[in-house]
Amino acid sequence: MSATATHRLTLPRLLAQDAIEGPPPLGVDLVPLLADAGLPALAARLDEPASRVLVISGDGDPTCHNNETVLRRAPRLVEEGLRQVDGVLRRSGQARPLAVAAETLAQIALIARYGPAWFRAIGTPEVPGSVLCTVHTGAGLPQVVETAAGTPVRTLLGGSGARAARAVLLGGVTGVWLPAPRALDTRWEPRDGSARVISMLPRDRCAVAETARVLTLAAPRCRGDVVRMVAALDDLAEPGAFDAVVRWSTQAAERVDDPPTHAASRLLLSALAAFPEEFEAHAGGRCAVEPMTGIEPA
Repeated sequence: MSATATHRLTLPRLLAQDAIEGPPPLGVDLVPLLADAGLPALAARLDEPASRVLVISGDGDPTCHNNETVLRRAPRLVEEGLRQVDGVLRRSGQARPLAVAAETLAQIALIARYGPAWFRAIGTPEVPGSVLCTVHTGAGLPQVVETAAGTPVRTLLGGSGARAARAVLLGGVTGVWLPAPRALDTRWEPRDGSARVISMLPRDRCAVAETARVLTLAAPRCRGDVVRMVAALDDLAEPGAFDAVVRWSTQAAERVDDPPTHAASRLLLSALAAFPEEFEAHAGGRCAVEPMTGIEPA
């Protein structure tokens, strides 16, 4: 059976309630099961004492809607996963709570039901199983899709989205811009610290304005002066504005002590590299396109 056929037969998982059959298994030895499924870090977390379990319902990124979608479409899986985790929890009043994302709890429930080999049937050795991704195409509301790591970005955007793209933002407010030819052929693999979001920039939308919009969403998490950079992007024709943007993005990229600011500067640097002609036009007081609104919070 080809990898494509396997992908087609085994998805969706997380977002299909009819994929669950029968009562949940009891007495599952969860920690070694997760390790066998290729999730050793998660297994290690569950093997440490905790005072209680906290369900993470948000994604920490206003452009990402993965966990809220799981809670809305697969509450039974989340509840099953929570019970499985609670059953293996070594409680300690002195320990911190164990925070687990809703998507992860749903994955735990599926692994407990169908086993690690079934879970690893898709994905990659580094990112086994299926993962959720919020996809913004600039038209209508964002869509949360379930896929396997290694799926081309072109496939996730769909035919019309891929044809209309001139650039793609991979990773939401902690991501980077890539020109469409490079982005569409990229095989998407979620990275630690980067939101599972793909946002397409149509050919008739302003890249500078959209970069400013994303930085505005990122600003509340940053200690660096991101708000000042947004103001500069709003009027790059002001004396010194363009130089200030370039200087700040380069200097703030060294802020490893402040990951959100570091990510914001990396995003801005990627925009400068992906859209040099558009930034130069704005510096000259020219822009003939409107900002997109498709990746704003729903």
